[in-house]
Amino acid sequence: MSEEKNNKKVIIISAIIAIIIIMLGLAFFLLRPQNLSEIQGDKIKKLYESLKQKEQYSFEAISDKDNKVYFERTTDKSYLDETIDGKETKMIVKDGNTYLLVDEDKAYYTYRNNNSNLNQIEEFLEEIKDSEYEVGKEKINNKTYTYIEIPKETKFVTIKTAGSKNIKTRFYFDGDKLEYIKTMADKKEETIKVTISDNIDNSLFEIPKNYKEK
Repeated sequence: MSEEKNNKKVIIISAIIAIIIIMLGLAFFLLRPQNLSEIQGDKIKKLYESLKQKEQYSFEAISDKDNKVYFERTTDKSYLDETIDGKETKMIVKDGNTYLLVDEDKAYYTYRNNNSNLNQIEEFLEEIKDSEYEVGKEKINNKTYTYIEIPKETKFVTIKTAGSKNIKTRFYFDGDKLEYIKTMADKKEETIKVTISDNIDNSLFEIPKNYKEK
């Protein structure tokens, strides 16, 4: 009986050792650099899916006072306030229509049966979520971020890139939170600070009462 018990112990110990080896091998496989890179790359997809599922959110991207974007969306409305090279454009999407606001004239133009900008940010992300990418780290404002670099231009850019041959876009994350977007086009470079929130201002979906339709 003693020898039989010893044999059982040896079998049990051997089985435990085999399980540990298998688990270590699996952990190594799952955490090898390639998969870590894949995990980082999935952050753009996760952001896309997150915004797509939200009932409401706001997205703010600021390069400087002359180049900035504020966008907010509910399930059936959106508002865009975009300034490019100091020129501001405001649009409201609701009731299946798009309304272009012209503040200096206190007027608006109606584009009926047009809601193409309703899901603008998700559409921008959808175009790049399956792109090839590289992963790296870079310090911005004394903080180190992980970035996903895509070897092409995206729609998250305000600088002029026409004629540029070498265009790259980097998305900087703190955890799963998108913090910055940098576009590099030859010798040009633009870094945009990004703020995404669940808070919106519902009053922005309303056309000012003193504005007249053109």
